[in-house]
Amino acid sequence: MRAIISDIHSNAEAFSAVLEDIDKQGISEIICLGDVIGYGPDPRECIKLAMSFGICLRGNHEDALLNIAIDFNMDAAAAIDWTRNQLNDKTHPKAENHMLWNYLDKMVEKKTMEDSLFVHGSPKLPTREYIRPIDITDPAKMRGIFSMISKLCFCGHTHEPGIFTEELKFHPPTVINGYLRFPPDKKYIINVGSVGQPRDRDNRACYATYDGDTVRFHRVKYDYEATMKKILEIPDLSPRLAYRLKEGR
Repeated sequence: MRAIISDIHSNAEAFSAVLEDIDKQGISEIICLGDVIGYGPDPRECIKLAMSFGICLRGNHEDALLNIAIDFNMDAAAAIDWTRNQLNDKTHPKAENHMLWNYLDKMVEKKTMEDSLFVHGSPKLPTREYIRPIDITDPAKMRGIFSMISKLCFCGHTHEPGIFTEELKFHPPTVINGYLRFPPDKKYIINVGSVGQPRDRDNRACYATYDGDTVRFHRVKYDYEATMKKILEIPDLSPRLAYRLKEGR
């Protein structure tokens, strides 16, 4: 059994709650699809937690931090600048800062295991391209993406959990009772949702588990008010990043 998580976004409260939920299920293998940082108030703590995973991929926010923020809105870009300052904070040991930066720099963009491809965004552009529910109305795009996977592709990036089928259908977790068993002759794209900034009108943290033939989506309550309070106390982070946590959008 594997747990697949994504889009933590420096939300230590949500991250800790999800890790506790995973541990209660006796799951030891965790794959992170990127965006450990960005938006939220606890980048250092979240990176340290992610360092224990066997696989943690690079998301667009890590890419922006290490290179340049491309197509980021004002709030997201400001959060990247603030995060960069936090990771360079001279009140922390220089060796620790170096350790965090080195970990981020070594993140890879994709990973293949058995018949599953793991990316942050899409197989075509792992840190950049979005696969959104509306894309089922774009057959050329979706068929191109499906042609790049052997059976399953796990992704995040949009913060909207659900499963895409080759028949150009999108199934949110609520429609499939939170799980789907995969037949052997079909391909699927699974968006595992977001741990730290859900955008499907459900403010609970979201992640998925996979046991070899079935994917299950999990929702976990966490103290979002504590995270909101931290964000609102940081002048360089937009208050909008706090309020959206309560609304799940």
